[in-house]
Amino acid sequence: MERIYQWLKKEDVQLYLTLAFLIFVLFCFRHFLSIILLITIFSFLALKVTTRLRQWLPIGQVLATLIVYVVVIGLVVLAISYAAPSLASQFSGIPHLIMKAINDHPVWDKQLDTWVNKALNSSEIMKHGQTALETGLRGLESVGTAFSHVGVAIFLSLIFTASYGRMKRFGDAFLHSRFKKFFTNVYFLVRKFVTILGTVVDTQLIICSINTVLMTIGLFFLKMPSLMVLAVIVFILGLVPVAGVLISMVPSTLIAFASGGIWRVVEVIILVIVIHFFESYFLHPRLMATATDLPIFVTFMTLIVSEEIFGVWGLIVGLPIVAFFLDLFGVHPQPNDGPIMQQLRGDK
Repeated sequence: MERIYQWLKKEDVQLYLTLAFLIFVLFCFRHFLSIILLITIFSFLALKVTTRLRQWLPIGQVLATLIVYVVVIGLVVLAISYAAPSLASQFSGIPHLIMKAINDHPVWDKQLDTWVNKALNSSEIMKHGQTALETGLRGLESVGTAFSHVGVAIFLSLIFTASYGRMKRFGDAFLHSRFKKFFTNVYFLVRKFVTILGTVVDTQLIICSINTVLMTIGLFFLKMPSLMVLAVIVFILGLVPVAGVLISMVPSTLIAFASGGIWRVVEVIILVIVIHFFESYFLHPRLMATATDLPIFVTFMTLIVSEEIFGVWGLIVGLPIVAFFLDLFGVHPQPNDGPIMQQLRGDK
């Protein structure tokens, strides 16, 4: 017993036991993880912006928070009210483009008729179609739940950011309580993960914005239709690290084929490859250096595994979780000059 007691008194053991306890608590509250993560991300970004705003203007935390949230929410509402009619008209025009492309190519038209006849005469396909419809309805329900979670998270993050000073004093009281060692470990672990998560999300937003601007400019010069729709798709998918650029190729090439045939598809693929290389060898190594420096293979494996475990959220929190554990275990990859320089040094 004495040996076990001495083992439990070690700082590393207490830290890892605290981590195990936090994981168990999060597992118990797993149905609320979406709201918790949204509150964490919104609060981190809001605190960062309000801190900078207060450096420029001599105002209090409450006023700075209200200014930031009013401006951001106002811009989002203005953008939606301005872009929604255009997005709706462009979305409605996509099926027309696809049907036009099919009609212009008789081979595709005959093949489509064959597929439709097989589908109508196959009970198995109809059964799968019914399943797909039910899945789609559940997906719409999930979208409604997601919007409600976002609304709750925005409200709670507003309250947290506005009362950050009082919340910080309230949290510091735990660090001087009878269980200060335990709460010190909790504070250390939570602060480390939130910092990594916030930094990764913040950096990914910058990368995503730059990629969206470059992609939109490129698609404009290629004279692609539904430009605003594609820009929104590229921005949303761009929030997924590395893989987002590749996933965005699916709707882009579909619209490219419908509007300009196979040659426009080739042009769009070349554009995506150029932007992907720009992100991989320039933006990502430089902007992500302060957050996580994982190899591309590890990044993809992390995204695949985390999406399987956590669902859609895994695409956002997978990399921060891996970076958190690597930092906690003291695994710090050496800075590098990128894959090209590594290959040149390896050839020598």
